[in-house]
Amino acid sequence: MASAWGRRFAATGEWMEVYGETEPRSIPLEKLLTTETDTTHPFTAFLYIWTFGYPEGGTPQAEVTLLFPAADDWRVKDIQALVYHLPPVQDEHTWRTALAEDLQAVKPALEVAGKVTATLAGLPELNTAAATIAHLKMRSAPQLKKDGWYAKRVHRTVDGKLHHGVAWVLPAKFVEQIGTRVTGALLVQFINATAADSEPVSIGSRLLACAKLDRKRLGFTRSSVNLAYASLPLIVTPENTSP
Repeated sequence: MASAWGRRFAATGEWMEVYGETEPRSIPLEKLLTTETDTTHPFTAFLYIWTFGYPEGGTPQAEVTLLFPAADDWRVKDIQALVYHLPPVQDEHTWRTALAEDLQAVKPALEVAGKVTATLAGLPELNTAAATIAHLKMRSAPQLKKDGWYAKRVHRTVDGKLHHGVAWVLPAKFVEQIGTRVTGALLVQFINATAADSEPVSIGSRLLACAKLDRKRLGFTRSSVNLAYASLPLIVTPENTSP
């Protein structure tokens, strides 16, 4: 396996970068629901990281999208989206309060998860998955009551090929707190999936990353920049299931 990065520049100074694994492994669909102890094949997931930067002098609102091709012998399963932040931010008190409220809201679920983890102590893959997701959640910027970021599942056709993806919607006031370099990530798994018809399967594809940065004033778009596409090669191969 190997990691790489790709970057795209705009003439006005903005840039977009994506970083991640270019030779990930896919797993059988049934492995997602297995309840058998398997110490030889741990939780298999991959983190794809995006970053965009913009010049000072006007904070944009942003929509960042990662797109995975949907025409190969696999499908992508998105697990966790996040936006990194480096504390303390300018309005740290508000962010800490929001984070505390987030944790309080999910406390019952965490308690249940803890009991399940204790019950399933012999299943290292489930423990690893829970620990990974919890770690990413703690690293992510909180959901603010006002001007909070959010993620959504999307699809797009690029060069005649369908792509499945995730988009991050980042309000300008949120971006301002992060800084002029904003970074997020998506945790995914790749699932084996052969086409049921005779559709040709390509050997190797590309992960695409793009960002739309809009600067507004009094509710009107003053300028707009499209950063499309930073990309990475993707060669997904099935995980070795032999003991």
